[in-house]
Formats: sequence, structure tokens, C-alpha cells
Amino acid sequence: MDIGESLVGSYFKYVLGCKIVVYNCHLDGGGEIDVVALGPGDNKIYLCEVATHLRGLLYGDSNAATVERVSHKIKRAAAFAAANFPEREPVFMLWAPAVSRGLARDLNRLLADPFAREIAIKFIFNHDYTACIRRLRDIARQNIKTTDEPAFRLLQILEHLR
Repeated sequence: MDIGESLVGSYFKYVLGCKIVVYNCHLDGGGEIDVVALGPGDNKIYLCEVATHLRGLLYGDSNAATVERVSHKIKRAAAFAAANFPEREPVFMLWAPAVSRGLARDLNRLLADPFAREIAIKFIFNHDYTACIRRLRDIARQNIKTTDEPAFRLLQILEHLR
């Protein structure tokens, strides 16, 4: 698990109250889902790709390649959810702190694709990503209990420096 994945998992645990968060869930046929979280009482399963690319999200050499790869990830996440959690409503989330306007526009076109009827899609980019991490920092400021989440523990330490 990398620190970006730990931040996202911590968000699910400490902000949304998810009791079950799993990292790097390997899929049949290859690949993985970075963060899987079971919603607390809302019957949702969150399937997250975390791309902590600080210079900007890009898979391959173009926006088109990135959109294609994300599309593939969404389809695999939907199939995983249907096979393993048919009673839960699947939500695919792509978390990335730095996404260009052009790429964000191109990715938002995926919301109109037919597979978007099988799985809800949410993009947590730029200021939305920052807002989520700020909420997590606010909770870290109020919480001093030891945790097994490295990113949350780091936020606790930073928020309690004297």
C-alpha cells in the first residue's frame, strides 16, 4: 500500500465510518483495485483507483490512453462487484490530486458510457481531493488514538505538533 492509498482508506474509515477497508485487492485475470471499502449501512461497495501522480494524472502517453485505461478499470471493478458483492451498490472512484482540465473533461465523458448504468462513477480530483483530505486532517486533529493507518497517523502527528 502506498501513502496515497492509505490516505484514501483513512478517509473511508475516519470520515465515512467504513469498518471494512481492504487494500490492493487482486483480481482474477490480473490487476488490482487499490482500495475497497464497504459502506456503513448504505449498502454500497466503494472500489477505488488511487493515482497519486503529483505532476498530473496520466497513464501512457496521452489523455486518450488514460481514458481507455480508466474505462478498463471501471469495467473490471463493476465485474468484481457483480461477482463478489451482488447485494451491494457498486461505486467506482478515481482519486487523483492533480488532473488537468482537459483530462478531467475527457474522463467525465465516461459518465455517459453504457457501463455507467452498471456502476456509479465518481471522480475525486483537484479541489475535491483537497477538500476530502482537509476533512481527514480535521478528524486527525481531534483524534489521538493510535491507528494502523500510516497516512492517518502521520496526519495526527502533524496536527498535534507543538
